[in-house]
Amino acid sequence: MDQNPQALPLTGFRVVEYGLFHAGPTCAAMLGALGAEVIKVENPKKGDPVRNLVRLYGQDSRLLSGRSIPFETYNAGKKSITFDLNDPEGRRLLHALVAKADIFVHNVKATTAVAMTIDFDSLIMDNPRLVYASVSGFGPRGPEATRPGLDPVGLARSGLMSVLSGGSHKPPILPPTGMADHMAGIMTAYGVLGAIIARNQTGRPQRVESSLLGGAMWLGQLNLQYALFSGRELLPLDHSSDPLLNSYQCKDGRWIFIAAPSERAWPALCNGLGLPELVSDPRFINFEQRWTNRAELLRLLEGRFASRDASAWEPLLAAQSGLVFEIVRRPTEIHEDPQSSANGYISDVEHPERGPSKRVGFPIHINGEQPPTPAAAPILGQHTEEVLTDLLGLSWEEVSSLRERGTI
Repeated sequence: MDQNPQALPLTGFRVVEYGLFHAGPTCAAMLGALGAEVIKVENPKKGDPVRNLVRLYGQDSRLLSGRSIPFETYNAGKKSITFDLNDPEGRRLLHALVAKADIFVHNVKATTAVAMTIDFDSLIMDNPRLVYASVSGFGPRGPEATRPGLDPVGLARSGLMSVLSGGSHKPPILPPTGMADHMAGIMTAYGVLGAIIARNQTGRPQRVESSLLGGAMWLGQLNLQYALFSGRELLPLDHSSDPLLNSYQCKDGRWIFIAAPSERAWPALCNGLGLPELVSDPRFINFEQRWTNRAELLRLLEGRFASRDASAWEPLLAAQSGLVFEIVRRPTEIHEDPQSSANGYISDVEHPERGPSKRVGFPIHINGEQPPTPAAAPILGQHTEEVLTDLLGLSWEEVSSLRERGTI
């Protein structure tokens, strides 16, 4: 298709999403960030279950107008329409919509997709050029292909939860990030982009399948490959493991992480800390000596960092060329980070209900520009009438009849 050279890569493409919680909606949101129109199909009565999520990792996640923080996170900028897919008329409308789409995304179980007639074989009857994308818990094949899955099981089954918890000898923890869900959605979106190219070259429909298990394994690839090659676990560094790849608490209680394992970085670190005499100290004269005497070096660095606030150390360390370090930031501080703001990783938006707000921006620049950050996720069914009349050509009488019937 001919496009404005300034348009985003997927401008003119249409995505229909039947996504729940995080993985499917993440995929569709990423395609939307690249310019695609995303139409989210929801149940008329309940919508995406995450809309009404009261607690997220045990903490209040409620927002406004039937939105929760996780729903707002993964659905901003989409259109919401409501079809009852238990009603044959609702399924007919969905198929008519898919016939006018380029991409269909879902993350329900394969058996559920067949029952709802949103499986690959059913939908390509309506659209033989469709790019069909699905996310499962455990992958499309094998004895557990039909098992349901949520983010924690992807982390647990992949080995990543054990790694993030510090090894098998420590109790597993669930990081509050939606990591497996998010990665599965990212992998699916990546597959969709390749499938669009293949579809356009061959004219044939394309099928993309990802999973929570596979996405989490790919995210933890380095650790997992280490285990596959060596038969051992690659354990996280604890505070006593390596003094030059470590975090240090400063006088104000803040932490600074340094990554200074190279010969070049060692004198930079010493000079930044005001300890130039350590550069030629025989105990630390080269990598092997620093490793041999790491316990003593650790004590020296702990004492030195504890003598000043993190804000005082930051400019001194930043003045040293080649020294890699960073203050360990809290999520509640990121909105004040000038570097994140300069790159649009945190964007200012005008939310229709919250007013001036900050959102996480899409962290890619294309031809020097970043895709705009959408302000808000849709309220349930906000665009149903628009899509039915403008895109599917229904009359207002037909729309009213569908509403009375409870189909929409």
